[in-house]
Amino acid sequence: MKQRIPIVRIAGIRIQAHWSVLVICALLAWGLAEGVIPTAVPGTSGPVRWLTAVGAAVLLIASLTVHELAHSLVAQRRGIAVDDITLWVFGGVSHIRGDWGSARTEVLVAVVGPATTLVLTGVFYSIALALSAAGAPVLAVVALGWLAAANLMLLVFNLVPAFPLDGGRILRGLLWARHGDRTRATAAAARGGRVFAFVLIGLGLLDFFVYGDIGGIWLVFIGWFLDTAARGEQQGETMHHVLEGVKVGEVMSPNPVVVPSWTTVDRLIEQYAMRHHFTTFPTQAIDGRIDGLVTLQGIKRVPARERSTRHAGEIATPLAHVPVAAPTDLLTDLLAKLGPPSDGRALVFDGDQLVGIVSPSDLARWLQLGQLMLTEPRAAA
Repeated sequence: MKQRIPIVRIAGIRIQAHWSVLVICALLAWGLAEGVIPTAVPGTSGPVRWLTAVGAAVLLIASLTVHELAHSLVAQRRGIAVDDITLWVFGGVSHIRGDWGSARTEVLVAVVGPATTLVLTGVFYSIALALSAAGAPVLAVVALGWLAAANLMLLVFNLVPAFPLDGGRILRGLLWARHGDRTRATAAAARGGRVFAFVLIGLGLLDFFVYGDIGGIWLVFIGWFLDTAARGEQQGETMHHVLEGVKVGEVMSPNPVVVPSWTTVDRLIEQYAMRHHFTTFPTQAIDGRIDGLVTLQGIKRVPARERSTRHAGEIATPLAHVPVAAPTDLLTDLLAKLGPPSDGRALVFDGDQLVGIVSPSDLARWLQLGQLMLTEPRAAA
């Protein structure tokens, strides 16, 4: 997700918001200001309605943030790296890097989110009751009651045993613990996720075309998102299963072609890119040290008129931003490091010696071979 706005950092975890979170915040505020409040507290002025509604919407987004933060903090306590939390139109996402390690860890991390939402529901409801008993303004009681109800709805929705919801993760963890087979557990939870997604899509279409409720479109979008996420989880698990135990040295392309950092871009194209079947070239400083990685995508971004004056080192991704590994490292550990800065590439060093490069095409080839090996016994039977 691009266009993220940094908010705060807690326990080393960046919390940021995608611009689309403003859309859901506005929709929540509109529904409260123009629907709930006029019905529950008629006669409330427009500015007061909207000020209250915006405040309640922000508190609900904060509740989602606390929910995701609970996931992330428990993951950290269990030794799993967490990059950040991103808030967006469908709620919040904790970007957890690395493997769950065990079924127990996945269940613990999954359970703590709904447990936190349950606590928040109780807190908002208790405050609403206390204010009502104390004779506080009805508007404040209504807003807090709405927050309690919204958190309760999110809790119930999140506990549906379907990937990628927390309920689906809890289900996978329990099945994984029972059968000892994570791939089988993932397939079951993903099937549940896709069935639930299709149900939501069907209800949304029915709501829109039969009853003329535009809110049905929102259900369709949520269903589409859940289906996409469930399929992604299953594909990711297949990748994990195929690559489990594979060493980087088995997948890498050995002996990559190295280019001098001081080579001009036009010479880089003529003498290297045109003569070798590679799309990525490590760059080498004048002292012989590997100092970066240049890709065809980086070359394309250089205007033709500047290619004779700009050098490979200028357009290369610095080595500090390129994932590196040893031939004996596990490929699954390296996958967690790959990202946009290096266009999904990594350099492989044996000590100080560059011995290979891992590219998306290397991974794709190995995945195809691995899937072929998985299906061979079944075909032979």
